[in-house]
Amino acid sequence: MDMRGVMLFLHLIGLALWFGVTFSLAILGVRANKTGDRNVIAFIYRAGHRLLRGPGLIGMLLTTISGFGLAGLGGYGVFRLTPHWQFQMQVLGLIAFALAVAVQIPNSGRLARAAEASANAGEASASFVKFRKTNAIVASINGALILIVTLLGAIRPM
Repeated sequence: MDMRGVMLFLHLIGLALWFGVTFSLAILGVRANKTGDRNVIAFIYRAGHRLLRGPGLIGMLLTTISGFGLAGLGGYGVFRLTPHWQFQMQVLGLIAFALAVAVQIPNSGRLARAAEASANAGEASASFVKFRKTNAIVASINGALILIVTLLGAIRPM
């Protein structure tokens, strides 16, 4: 296996981790909120924060670093306008990475703490509602960006 194969393998493993954590947390969050049990909700958001900080962050780093490695090994270079699909993948992927690291992961920690405080108080606090809305918006944008980048990689011309 050559270096390109190793980078592609790491890229796909990283994408699976990132994709898996992001979408499973969305499903679990919706399911937990439907139960109405504040302890279940607090548990899911606490677990979600740990998953984002652990395997999710590892997936984000693997995907981003190996993606730049693939761009360099492919002979196209980094952030060159041609081929356009690769440029779009790099820009959108980097935006998704920055959004996840700068907003999604820190917000998930605040959301977990607010959910736990709400569970202890027996009612949803204003901060919990605010952090949950922020989480839903940022996770949706990030999920859409990941899907678009994956689609660009899948339908690229050979």
